[in-house]
Order: sequence, then structure tokens, then C-alpha cells
Amino acid sequence: MDGKLVELGVGLIAAILVIREVLGFLDKKKFHNGDSHDHGAVMNEHVNDVRFAVSKVKEKVDDLHDWHNKRDEDGVFNWYVRRSLEEVIKDLGQKIEMQVGVQTKILQHMQKMEELYRKKLDRDEE
Repeated sequence: MDGKLVELGVGLIAAILVIREVLGFLDKKKFHNGDSHDHGAVMNEHVNDVRFAVSKVKEKVDDLHDWHNKRDEDGVFNWYVRRSLEEVIKDLGQKIEMQVGVQTKILQHMQKMEELYRKKLDRDEE
């Protein structure tokens, strides 16, 4: 999982750098190519749109990084569930299920004892 996250981060950084270079190239071309003012205005609008979109993507990636980078008091990432913890929780669930079964049997025995006791009381009253 960490490898995929690193690959995603590296790919995103590479994409941002490529977009930044393209925008820089387009800015330079806009200033060197002053023959068409309308074309320059349209290109400037497109550049601004791309910059805005890149800044939004950067904000979202930064937010995702901040969320994934949070750790608990033991230093373990909050989004990470330890396999040992998962196994302990499953084992605890099995133990609880076993205790419910035992308590059900105890309840059934107590009901039988109560039934026998009532029958004995009824015989003693006769």
C-alpha cells in the first residue's frame, strides 16, 4: 500500500511539474508573440484556467496527504489497522459468542431447576 501511495505521489508531482513547465512555456510564448492580441487574451484565459485547476488539485492532494499522515499516540497511522489488532478483535468476538452459548445453557438449566422446584412445591402442597 505504501508503494502505491508513493507511486501516486511521484506521478502527481511529475504531472504538476510538466504542467508548470507547459504553463511557463505558454507564458513566454505569449510575451514573444505580440502580433495577435485576441489570441493572447484567449491563451491567457486558458493558462489561468489551467493554473486554477492545478491549484485545486494541489489543495486536494495536500489535504489527502495531511489526512493520511495523522498518527495515534503509539505512532501508528490512524488509517492503518494492525493485523494483530484485527486478530485479537476476531478472537474476542469468538470468546463472547462462546460465553453467550454457555450463559444460554446455564439459563436453560436454571429454567429446568425452577420447573422441578415448582413441581416439588405442588406435590408438597397436596
